[in-house]
Amino acid sequence: MTYTLAMADKGIQVAEDGVAEVSMTDARALLTSLIRDVRWGGTVGAFTERGERRAYVVTPDFYDRAVKLLAEHPAG
Repeated sequence: MTYTLAMADKGIQVAEDGVAEVSMTDARALLTSLIRDVRWGGTVGAFTERGERRAYVVTPDFYDRAVKLLAEHPAG
């Protein structure tokens, strides 16, 4: 996903690793934009608190693939 000036205005910042980040403080106002960026922009989103990622937003396909990989290769 390409960083645009519009994203800076709405409080969503794209980190060096390509994750679209939004602070927990701004999350309510930006939730729809973040979800649309994830769903149709092909990026991963993250909610941050004090500059640290606390939760991620991913597509259902990404989540399903992650669950499948974990089942195939359990930790331990």
